[in-house]
Amino acid sequence: MIKTIRPYLIGAVLAVVLILGMAQAVNPQGARWHYLYLEQQWVKFEEVEDGKVGSRLLHSKILNELGNNGWEIVESGVGGYLFRRPAR
Repeated sequence: MIKTIRPYLIGAVLAVVLILGMAQAVNPQGARWHYLYLEQQWVKFEEVEDGKVGSRLLHSKILNELGNNGWEIVESGVGGYLFRRPAR
């Protein structure tokens, strides 16, 4: 009788091992990200008033706010900017 149910017992043990192994996996799919695309037409650059006569510095309020909120720039191009941040 044991010989007839032996394959079923082996299958059940392997299924339990697989289920327990997958349940303990911390993050099997890697890091997850949120992406944001910002068109260049919405980004306005303004001159930084530092009183120096030398080089002129520019900044954008919207890019600064995105950086403060945890977004990091991934790519910039002619059409716009691509940002990402870790999914929470």
